[in-house]
Amino acid sequence: MAITQPKQPAKAETFTDKAPDAKPTYRFKGKRRPIAMTLPPEIVDGMARVAARRDHSRAKMIEIVLRDFLREQGEAA
Repeated sequence: MAITQPKQPAKAETFTDKAPDAKPTYRFKGKRRPIAMTLPPEIVDGMARVAARRDHSRAKMIEIVLRDFLREQGEAA
């Protein structure tokens, strides 16, 4: 009787299966979706100043700005 090794998946398949976007279904709690952005420091600093004046967090201020932009563009937000 010959000894055989179990079939291993190709390295490319293993690599792509581990990618963060390999699984298209996401399970989130609540109605919010996380995103990641990189912005120039002057925009972040300006947003922080405006947010502090309006007593909001930077995240809330970004949400307000994006909602206003979507309304201007005719998109429901």
